[in-house]
Amino acid sequence: MAEESTGFWIGGNTAGWLGAPAAGVRSLEVAADGSWRLGPVVDVGSNPMYLAWNGPVLAVAHEVSPGAVSTWRLDPSDPHGLQPVSPADAADGDPCHLAFDPSGRWVLAANYSGGSITSHPSGADPDGSTEAVAAATTAATAAPAWRRAAFSGTGPDASRQSSSHLHQAVVDADRGRVLGPDLGADRIRLVEVDARTGALRDAGSIALHPGAGPRHLVIRGGLALVANELDRTVSIIDLETDAELAWAPVAPGVASRGLGLSAIRITRGGIVLVGDRDADALAALRFDAETRTLEPLASVPTGGRHPRDLELTHDERHALVADLASGSIAVVALDAEGAPLRVVDTIVTEAPACLARVPR
Repeated sequence: MAEESTGFWIGGNTAGWLGAPAAGVRSLEVAADGSWRLGPVVDVGSNPMYLAWNGPVLAVAHEVSPGAVSTWRLDPSDPHGLQPVSPADAADGDPCHLAFDPSGRWVLAANYSGGSITSHPSGADPDGSTEAVAAATTAATAAPAWRRAAFSGTGPDASRQSSSHLHQAVVDADRGRVLGPDLGADRIRLVEVDARTGALRDAGSIALHPGAGPRHLVIRGGLALVANELDRTVSIIDLETDAELAWAPVAPGVASRGLGLSAIRITRGGIVLVGDRDADALAALRFDAETRTLEPLASVPTGGRHPRDLELTHDERHALVADLASGSIAVVALDAEGAPLRVVDTIVTEAPACLARVPR
């Protein structure tokens, strides 16, 4: 395919929660014109619901109870194959999101039912050196109790917020910490990571408005934009003062079906894209960093059901939306700022749960 193409790996729901179950993960290449090519399915273990890249290393969250985290690397003899790097390391209850710490030695997992963030040896540095394998393994064996930061809290929605539910781990490199949206407690948890040992330290939290149910966030400079699953809003967070500044509804004309919002991205042009499971659509808001405001802009139906994740191509000509329940990925054309225009194609693949963009 063309040099401008973007590579992805697709995480899949093998447990059959919604639609036909996937059999594993697979590669996807999308060209600048929106054409695409799927790779064969690769079995990496049970329920690989979320994937994250760090250089040549791919981390996999096995979202089961208690769950696990494993790492893999591209097979040098097969661009659509994977080889194991680090065996599955036990997680803390339905790990649903992953991120690498800045050193590359630790994979940070957000554990939904465990209400925690845990750190796991990645098995390799970004350059593929093996020194990190011994260092990370030794540190993890020496101090396993330090590799878990657990939280407690509740919110006003008794059916969804009876305890803490960590839904994501995002590295805030400028401030030397990790941000963890806690859907159950209406807070963004703040965690510090020791790069040598993987030790985690609770560094406080940022309170959101009651009933928000924060799920995913993106960082833009000194601000974070948070997709709130439960009340269908996006919050603006000041990361210097650790305060919620404002929030705005997403697609206010859409009736709630109790599914809410999912993933969130922001384009270089300042367009915030959000997966809207109540509308089965890709919603867009215009973000003004100077006035710190959000304005609903558009809502484009994906043609599928239950948009769980979304990602941008490197050139930001297209957004891809993983519709878990319909077994499809919508390829959505974007305008010059990144606002969604229309679905230009649909990729059929069983239970796509995650789109992990391959680094350039």
